[in-house]
Amino acid sequence: RRVSEAVVSNAEYGKQWYQRRVQQDYNGMGASIVERTLSCMLKGLEGSTTTVELRSEIQITGRVDHVDGLMNIAMSDVVYQKPYQPPCKFDNIKIHGRQIRFVHIPDHINMQKVITRQLDENRHDSKKYGTKRREHYVHKKRKERERILNKSQ
Repeated sequence: RRVSEAVVSNAEYGKQWYQRRVQQDYNGMGASIVERTLSCMLKGLEGSTTTVELRSEIQITGRVDHVDGLMNIAMSDVVYQKPYQPPCKFDNIKIHGRQIRFVHIPDHINMQKVITRQLDENRHDSKKYGTKRREHYVHKKRKERERILNKSQ
C-alpha cells in the first residue's frame, strides 16, 4: 500500500508541477534568454502539433503545451517512438531542452512572423522602460525589419 500511495502522490505532484509551469509567465531572466536565443521560435509553436527528435534518436509527436526559456518542452497527446520498436502513447510528457536534436516546424506556420511576434511580446520589461517608450521601441524595430526584408526582396 505504501508503494502505491507514493506512486499516487508522485503523480499528483507531477500534475501540480505541470499546472504551475504552464501558468508561469516569463520573468526578467526568462525574457532575456528568449530574446538572445531561438527558444522564441519554440515558444511560438505552443498549441501546435509537431515532432521533436531527441539526441537518443527517439521521436516524440504531440501538441506543444509549454516551452520555457531553456527550451524545456511540455507536450500532451504524445506518441513516443523509439527506433525499431512499436510506438507508445502518453497523455503528457516533459522534454529537457538539452536532449533535443531537432524540432520539426509544421508547414502552415510562418516562422518569420512567429519570431517577430515573440520578440515583440518579450522585448524589455515595461516597468523598467515605460509603456510608451516600449511601444516606440517595438515600432522602430518592426520598421527596421520591414526595411531590411524589402531590400532583400
